Amino acid sequence: MQTQALYRIKFNKFIFCFLKFSCFFFVVVTGAAEIIYVYEGDSVSISCPYESQDQNNTKYICRGNQPSSCLQQALMTSNNTQNTQFSLTDDKKSKFTVTITSLTQKDSGSYLCGVKRNTGLDVFSAVDLEVKGERSQFKSDDRAKI
Repeated sequence: MQTQALYRIKFNKFIFCFLKFSCFFFVVVTGAAEIIYVYEGDSVSISCPYESQDQNNTKYICRGNQPSSCLQQALMTSNNTQNTQFSLTDDKKSKFTVTITSLTQKDSGSYLCGVKRNTGLDVFSAVDLEVKGERSQFKSDDRAKI
């Protein structure tokens, strides 16, 4: 059976419904994507909110905008909180933070912060990261030309 996707946008909430093998799998992405601009070589901390009822659930971040495969392709989870470029910390109240270091332009793109729910209804927030080239070293006379 072919997978069908239904999309509904209402008041900045995205609801994705996937129908496969006569079973429903729901994924909710809340809010519009936050856009973060940084420079190559910098670090960025991405704040990912969640509801208090999810404080003990698995948190994760993935690259792209495919909620249905996000957990399987996670760059970092709350069960594996650090690697060479990514780290994840959880305040165990209302947000977890993913820090990405040594950014390059290849790190630009869409990311999803996810919270696993036992009901099968994972919740996501979206972030678009734009990594610009190295910071320009302006000379004082160059600033006057701007």
